Amino acid sequence: MQRLRGTQRAQSAPLGLILVLSLVVVGSAVVVGLGATALSDTESGLDVSRAETGMTQFDSQAALVALGSSESQQVSLVGTDAATYRLDEDAGRMTVNITNHSASPPTTVTLLDEQLGAVVYENGNQEVAYQGGGVWRRSDSGSVMVSPPEFYYRDATLTLPLITVRGDRSLGSRASISKDGTTQVYPDRAAGKANPLDSGTVNVTVRSQYYRSWGRYFEERTDGDAHYDHADNSVTTTLVVPTGPRQVTSAVAATSAGGEISLSGSGTSPARTDSYNSSLGSYSATRGSFGTITTAGDVYVKGNSEVNGSIRSGERVEVKGSGVVTRDVEYSTTKHIKGTVDGEVRQISGVEGAGAIDGLVTRTVANASSTNDNGATSSISGAQLLSGDQTLDAGTYYLEDLTLSGETLTINTGGDDVTIAVRDYVYIENNGRIEVNGDGEVRFYVKGETTSASGHHFHIYRTGAVDVDTAQNATQFWLYGQSDFDAAIEGDTDTPQFEGVIYAPAGGVGASNVYVQKAELYGGLVAGSVEVDNGGLVHYDRSLKNVRAVPKDTNIIRLTYLHVSKNRLNVTSG
Repeated sequence: MQRLRGTQRAQSAPLGLILVLSLVVVGSAVVVGLGATALSDTESGLDVSRAETGMTQFDSQAALVALGSSESQQVSLVGTDAATYRLDEDAGRMTVNITNHSASPPTTVTLLDEQLGAVVYENGNQEVAYQGGGVWRRSDSGSVMVSPPEFYYRDATLTLPLITVRGDRSLGSRASISKDGTTQVYPDRAAGKANPLDSGTVNVTVRSQYYRSWGRYFEERTDGDAHYDHADNSVTTTLVVPTGPRQVTSAVAATSAGGEISLSGSGTSPARTDSYNSSLGSYSATRGSFGTITTAGDVYVKGNSEVNGSIRSGERVEVKGSGVVTRDVEYSTTKHIKGTVDGEVRQISGVEGAGAIDGLVTRTVANASSTNDNGATSSISGAQLLSGDQTLDAGTYYLEDLTLSGETLTINTGGDDVTIAVRDYVYIENNGRIEVNGDGEVRFYVKGETTSASGHHFHIYRTGAVDVDTAQNATQFWLYGQSDFDAAIEGDTDTPQFEGVIYAPAGGVGASNVYVQKAELYGGLVAGSVEVDNGGLVHYDRSLKNVRAVPKDTNIIRLTYLHVSKNRLNVTSG
C-alpha cells in the first residue's frame, strides 16, 4: 500500500505540470485571439473615423462645385485594402410637392422628384456615405448624421439647393468632382411660381437607407414633426403656408378679387352694418358706427341700405338709391356714387385678400376623426349627436353632421376651449340652438364634404340661434370653412341670431359665400362673397381686433418663401 501511494504521488506531478502548461497555452490563445479581434476592431474604427473626415472633406469640395464658383475639384478618398468606395446612382430619392388648397378641388404639383445618388465608403458592416449634400454613417445599430445636408429653414423660409451625384460606380483613392448643370425649380415666374406663397402646404419626402437621420435633422432644423414610413424607408416633413395671425377688422370682409359684397334693403327692412364692443358691454350699451366693409372685389350698397362705417374696395364701389355710408369710401378701379357718403371718397391702389384655410380645416377634421373625446360624453354615439337637448364639456369632438331642430346643444367651456369638427354640415331650425356657457372659446371646423338638404354647409333657418352667454362676446365662437364654404342665416316672420365669427376666406380663386337675410349677426364674417339682404343686420364686435382669427399651432412648420434648385454633380475615379 505504501508503494502504491508513492506511485500515485509520482504520477500527479507530471499531470499537474501538463495541466498548467495546457492552461497557459489556452489562455495565451484566448488572449491572442481577443487581442487580434480588439486590434482589428480598433483598426476598423480608426478607418471609419478617417473615412468620416475624408467624406466631410468631399462634402466641402462638392459644395464648392455644386453651389460655388469652382467648376471641378479633386479629393483624396482615405481607406484600406479591406474598405471600398463606390458610387450608387440609385441610392435615395427626394420628392417635393406643393398643394394649393385655394383651388377647387385642391391641386398638388410635384416641384421636385429626383434620385439623390450616394458616394459610399464600406468597411465590414459599417458605411459612411455622402448623400444630398450631407454625410451619414450607418451600422447594424442604425444611422447618424455626420454633417448636415443642404436643407435650410429659417424665419418661414426654406432654401433647398438639392445636390445629386452620378458617375463611376467604382472609385479609387482619388475622385474628381465636376459640375453637370443647375436648374432653378422655385421660384420660376415664367411658370407662375412666385414668392411669397399665399396658401397651401409643401411636403418634403426623403427615401433613403439613412431616412431616420434625415428625419431627426428635419425635426431639429424646423422644430416641427417628421412623419416616418418605416416600410418605405422614408420620412416626410410638412411645411404650411401660414394662415395666421389674422384679425377680423371689419364687419364684413370679402377676400377674393372676383367676389363682391352686396347690401340690398328696402322699405321697413333695410340691410345695415354697425358696431359694438363686447369687451366694454352689450350691443345696446356700446353701439357705434364702425361697421366697416372691406373687400378685394366690388361693393354694392342699394335701396335703403346703411353702412354705419367705411367702405374699402380693391375694385368697384356703387352707392345707389337711398343707400348711406356714414364714413369714407375708398375704391381702386371705378366708383358710382348716387346715394349718400358722409365722409371722403378717394381712390386707392388696391386691397389685399386673405388666403384660404382649407388645409387647416382639412387637417383639424382629419385629426379629430381619429383622436377625439366622443367616448367621454353620453351625448354622442359614434359620430352623431344624440336627439334631444344635449351638453358637451371642454374637449375635442368629431361629428359627421349636426342638425338641431327644436333642440338645444349646450357647450360648457368652463374656461377651457372646445373644438367640434364636422365632416359635412350644420343645420339649425325650428328653435334649435347652440348655447355657449363659460369663458372658453368654441371653434367649429366644417369641412363640407356634403351639404344639408337646403344646399348649405351651415344654415340657420327661420327660428334658430347661436347664443354666447356673456354680452354677445363674438370672440368666444368661431365657425371655420373652406374656400367653397356656403352659409345662410335667414329668417321669415322670426329673426334668427348668430353671435360669433364666420371665417371662410376664399383665397385667390375660391367661391365661399355667406347670405344674411332678416337675421342678426353679432361679430363679423369673412368669405369670398357676402350678400346682406332685406332685414339683414351685421353688428361688428370691435373686440375682435385684439384676437387672432386662426389659432396658433406650434406643431405647424410655417412657410412663406420657398427656394428650390437642382444641382447635378459628376464624380469619377482618378
